[in-house]
Amino acid sequence: MPYSIEARIGTGSSLVEVRNYYWPEPLDEFVEDDHPVFGLSLSPVPLASRARFGDAMNRRNFDPIGSVLYRPPRLPMHCRNAGGSQRLVMCALPVGASSSAISVLVDRLSGSQPMLDVRKAEITATLRRLAAEACAPGFACGAVVEALSTTLLVDFLRIARPENASKMRLVGGLAPWQRRRIDEALHDIDGPAPSVSELATLIGVSSRHLLRAFRVSVGRTVAKHIQQVRAGRACEILLSTKLPIKAVAARCGFASAGAFTTAFRREIGLTPRDYRMRMTR
Repeated sequence: MPYSIEARIGTGSSLVEVRNYYWPEPLDEFVEDDHPVFGLSLSPVPLASRARFGDAMNRRNFDPIGSVLYRPPRLPMHCRNAGGSQRLVMCALPVGASSSAISVLVDRLSGSQPMLDVRKAEITATLRRLAAEACAPGFACGAVVEALSTTLLVDFLRIARPENASKMRLVGGLAPWQRRRIDEALHDIDGPAPSVSELATLIGVSSRHLLRAFRVSVGRTVAKHIQQVRAGRACEILLSTKLPIKAVAARCGFASAGAFTTAFRREIGLTPRDYRMRMTR
């Protein structure tokens, strides 16, 4: 697939590229990599973006591609879309990486299934931070990329490895459909985020059970998760619209632009204005 590289930053353990794709006609191609690859669409996903992998090639149906995907190494992906343009950040993690920590984690990816729609707010936030670092490298950028790549792998393995999911269910975590329902509710709403009691009602549990089970399943509090999801949603609005910061703050449920800026900088590391300037220039 033809693309131009807008920015690139690499270490001995990971390669991060911000790519710009353009398809003047509908796409119908195969893609395959030698290394595990994570991708995040920094622009709206092209219409009718769908794909299927490896042993699914003999099936007629393609599955929709979300804003974040994971492609295992040496597994062909047959992808289609209606054409257009797309801006992506891709993070490739070479097998046999020089960093022992990342190398061990990459080995643990063995057996993890491809995912065309990774709905995990911290994975989205980490990929956005990697894109920002590639576009505007700062002090000790190599160390930052290594740390973010490690975080990306750990967060993905927590949801992708079957044994991890089993352990979480055994100790009383949320079922996958419950976590998915919560994320959908947080992503699909403008204005203030749902309260803990509203989320608990949505998935049919008590507020007390939700608070405990959510921490078991996800490793952080509901409140922290809501903050990260709102930051991710704010990133999407900042990049896909030209709304003023005050209007973005209101859509994300903040009472003022100042409160929004403080929360956004805490999660992303940049102010909303600086983030928009870096990612759209």
